[in-house]
Amino acid sequence: MPHVSLAATSHPAPAIRTVADQPLARRIVPLMDDLAQAPGWRAALRRDADMQALAAERMARINAAGDCLPQPACLAQAWMWSEADRDRVSGALRRIGADRARLTALVVGRMRPSRQYARHAGLADAALLETAWREAAAGLNHIVAVYALGEKPRYPVIDSTIFDSRDTSYPALLKSHAAVTLAEGRGDDTVFDPALRYALGLLAANERANAAEYLPLSSGLNAPAFAALRAMKQNAYPYSAVLVFGHGPEDPVSHTGVLGHLRLRLAAAQLAKGAAPVIILSGGRVHPNRTAYNEAVEMRHELISLYGVAPAQIVIEPHARHTTTNLRNCARLLLAAPFAQGKPALLVTDPATHAYIASEGFAARNRAELGYEPGRVTAGPDGLSLRFVPDGRSFHVDPQDPLDP
Repeated sequence: MPHVSLAATSHPAPAIRTVADQPLARRIVPLMDDLAQAPGWRAALRRDADMQALAAERMARINAAGDCLPQPACLAQAWMWSEADRDRVSGALRRIGADRARLTALVVGRMRPSRQYARHAGLADAALLETAWREAAAGLNHIVAVYALGEKPRYPVIDSTIFDSRDTSYPALLKSHAAVTLAEGRGDDTVFDPALRYALGLLAANERANAAEYLPLSSGLNAPAFAALRAMKQNAYPYSAVLVFGHGPEDPVSHTGVLGHLRLRLAAAQLAKGAAPVIILSGGRVHPNRTAYNEAVEMRHELISLYGVAPAQIVIEPHARHTTTNLRNCARLLLAAPFAQGKPALLVTDPATHAYIASEGFAARNRAELGYEPGRVTAGPDGLSLRFVPDGRSFHVDPQDPLDP
């Protein structure tokens, strides 16, 4: 029998990502990774005396929560960012950002080019950073409020916690989650890292890590279409893409839903007419609650199997959970390479949804929920289609919508 050595080899140990660099963290709170990666910022945050004090105070608060009352609420509240905590972090960001070169490296070098703070693009650098921090803290608190405390999200039927906070065993679960979170601590942690781990762990425990699925979108099922788009001359087509939004059925057996079938027939017909080089299918794992079926993936399968559409003609957008984010997420795709710029997309849908998306009520819903309209919607060539011109504000990441930020 040959001898197998268990001694250490010369191969370097695999790099372990900081929590801020994990895919789910970068999707929901990109500021944490920007602060970790921008030159000088992580070290400066660790050196700052008040941030050291705040980290110690927050850890003392968390450690003391084991015997707090009333449970389970106080167990989770210890991990949240109080108004005083947020003010102290804001002060530290201003102190560290007083070095103009350091502030420029973060905001101009990373934050602005990412377009993930697009709603605040008009702010000065220091104000943009301050606003982004406030949004990130509110987003982390929202995760704790919904997925530990059991508060209702905007759409409780599909986005709520899977646990009953009234169950007598629930405090023990939160204590176990806190213990694991603390055990993951690293010697190079910043004041942000424990709370970020706690929030991301809650999403994982609730099986709500949807935002990290199918990444990057340019790979996997989308790789054939992205390669084809890069190689072709897209100017020959009147539209950049045909858009189809999923119809999440409440029937647990249905993969696509009745309206989904109708919309796909329209999309296949438009593709056959040469309206656009590809179809973008938008929809995540939404209906019924906690379904295993992803709307975009299931629609892709139907286009291929029933209508003979080639994989190189299909792009999936597998995260959207609402009509508002269907439109926003499609805008993000359309405004980036390899899609041709400067031309509208063609949205095809059923009559009732056509009337809704074209309405002022839907525009108002976008403004209320997203803070902007993700693009301009106008009449299409027929009663079952609409033209859509995307708006760059759609790149803005919303930390308070953690299942599809």
